Amino acid sequence: MRSVKALRLPAVLLCFFSSLTAAPKLRLVTTTVGPITVATGGNGPAQTVEAYNAGDGALSLSLSVASSVTWLGASVGTPRACSTRAGNCIPLQFALNTAALSAGSQTAIVTVNDPNAIDAPQTITVTVQIGSGIPNSVDVYVAPGSTRDTRFATNGSLNSQATTQDGTRWLSLVLDGTGSFRFPVPYRIHVAPPAGMAEGTFTGSVTITGSSFAGDNKTVPVTMRVTTQPIIQASTDRLRVRVAQGAPPLASLVSVTNLGQGTLAVQSVSTSGGAWLTAANSVIGVLVTVDPGTMAVGTYSGSVSIVSNAVNGTIAVPVDFEVIAKSGPVIRYQGAVNNGTFAPGEPVARGDVVALMGEQFAFSSNAGHAPPLDTQIGTTTVLVNGNAAPMYYSLYQQIAFQMPVDAPIGTALVQVQRDGINSNTVSVDVVDRAPRIGMLNIGNFGTIVNARDNSLPLPSSYQIPGFATHPAQSGDVLTIYAIGLGPTNPVVATGAPAPFPAATLTVTPVINVGGSIGGTAVTPFFAGLSPTYAGLYQLNLTIPDNVPKGIVELSIAWSDVASNSVEIAIQ
Repeated sequence: MRSVKALRLPAVLLCFFSSLTAAPKLRLVTTTVGPITVATGGNGPAQTVEAYNAGDGALSLSLSVASSVTWLGASVGTPRACSTRAGNCIPLQFALNTAALSAGSQTAIVTVNDPNAIDAPQTITVTVQIGSGIPNSVDVYVAPGSTRDTRFATNGSLNSQATTQDGTRWLSLVLDGTGSFRFPVPYRIHVAPPAGMAEGTFTGSVTITGSSFAGDNKTVPVTMRVTTQPIIQASTDRLRVRVAQGAPPLASLVSVTNLGQGTLAVQSVSTSGGAWLTAANSVIGVLVTVDPGTMAVGTYSGSVSIVSNAVNGTIAVPVDFEVIAKSGPVIRYQGAVNNGTFAPGEPVARGDVVALMGEQFAFSSNAGHAPPLDTQIGTTTVLVNGNAAPMYYSLYQQIAFQMPVDAPIGTALVQVQRDGINSNTVSVDVVDRAPRIGMLNIGNFGTIVNARDNSLPLPSSYQIPGFATHPAQSGDVLTIYAIGLGPTNPVVATGAPAPFPAATLTVTPVINVGGSIGGTAVTPFFAGLSPTYAGLYQLNLTIPDNVPKGIVELSIAWSDVASNSVEIAIQ
């Protein structure tokens, strides 16, 4: 069996990584400020976020804000005792010079950096609401028996009274989950027509009192349009993209959801703002592409219009595009994530497939080849604790690599090197087993294949190019693809292809079909690495007769850890 040789690193780089083990580690008590409600024409109250060192040595912090943001002043204060934890913290102080701002919401991003610290830079989002953030009116489409919410936040608690013209109790003001020290306070105007309510237009109002901010005390007229037609909603109300000069075109997915009834059909998409912005409809949503080309450093605005058969007509998604100067690669804080669910802050396993999130990793899209994997793709290398790790691919914003199977349990330090330029260093916790079932990015359905006909066990209404889709049945054999399932026998070297006969798990899990409570526990007849692949596991099971039917949950469990839950369709 072939194994991957580690890239020989210069002695100076090895010394650099040795010093990182004694480096400071940046932590922020919070990464969001606001929204802070400020009266029009006035300045907002000063705000403070505390930073602290979770490592060794001492932090030397600096703050930066985009030059276009003139209303926010940021400075680093003198270390002092922390207000919410033991030890010393560094206060990061923000002055809200908002007197010249017009009514509405404004957001700024503050970058907190220390070039010598692990897990730096990080960002803090500061949002101010000039004038009341409570909407002046609400007008929504909603299906009978469903709900719609209009969300806002205030600086304090509110009193309210909801009335409806028809006398039906379909309207209310709801306080979202909050505690005694939560600030700001989140609310939502909640519209909920009964299931038997007839189609038509209904009106009501919410009278709000008790706010210390005078502009919040008002009556909000509400129009509810009950319909049995499709209602379209985009996955984001605004798309923000940042790309460096010279980078390849970058695509983002804007998915659309039908909040109503019937079948939603996107009919066309179009863009405005310039040739740098294009969009195309696909089976998984609208692909929005930005291309920096030869554009100058700066910010640009555009919009994507989505036309459908929905009752609420054409919807628009604004696009904020920032072109920055080319520099070194940057890994996002908590940017080393498992390649199954991509959830930040979770541990990864030895031998796991790990995705790195950030920017300027590569200025061309480069895919690796079949195992054994290379430790360099194009001009990009990933270093784990100072050693080059095998890679699957290298893109501008994302890299996939394999965590070494012999990585020490505990904290691993990860860095990217591109064109001889080193990135910042981030930390990630490494454990023996961190099971994650892959996701199809379609609802909550997982990467599961029915061996009977290589179909996907989804409802037949889902159309996936290249695959048949239909529910599975009792007696069918399913193959579940997953990562992070832990040690195997034999041990397979990092980056090497899994053998056949296969490397099986040293501890066999159970598969819960239908949920851990009320479902059926099934023992797979095979559980191990998927032959010829690196880091990919598969579990094979036969669906028994007594499993729940319909759209059911499925997860993998050991005595001490369980995977994420995904959905499959069984009939």
